[in-house]
Amino acid sequence: MTTERELLERALGSDQPPVSLDFEAIEAEGARVVRRRTRLALAGTAVAVILVGLGATALLTRGTPQVVTPTAPGQVTTVAPFEREIAYCYRTADITSSEPNQHVAFGISGAGGDGRGDAAAAGVQICKTAWAEDYYQWQQPGLPRVVPPLVACVLTPAVVDIDRAAVGAVGVFPGDGTTCAAMGLPVAKI
Repeated sequence: MTTERELLERALGSDQPPVSLDFEAIEAEGARVVRRRTRLALAGTAVAVILVGLGATALLTRGTPQVVTPTAPGQVTTVAPFEREIAYCYRTADITSSEPNQHVAFGISGAGGDGRGDAAAAGVQICKTAWAEDYYQWQQPGLPRVVPPLVACVLTPAVVDIDRAAVGAVGVFPGDGTTCAAMGLPVAKI
């Protein structure tokens, strides 16, 4: 039976070169690899911590309603709406009513990547069309259709029967700037 050593000698020949290893060079290369991996791991950890922090900040601040300060009744002020994807048409200048069809929410499609449009900017025109075509049966039956003067107000938390995410959206009411002020709402600066 042949031993492993005999097999090795047959494969390499009897005059095999002496094997010598430079252990110091091998250890130095290993140390460099370990340092490189440690630096990469630290950098990766730092990037991960930053991304998690940014993601948490985005999640915690997304959907947080901004504050619309109600105005003093009778004081006309203007505020730019910050919720622009939804708006409301109102039948009457009343923010406390929860009657059916008192208000109708709408949004519009747009050219943005998400398909949403600026309902705040188009609100008055959309509500004029709704009144003119009597989409919501707000006109008096048997009488000629009349489109009342309309005003865009910025909705505050005092408004009844709307989605809380719609605070800061436009509500279009029959009336003028003093109508918004009488309800304690700012006029929408569009």
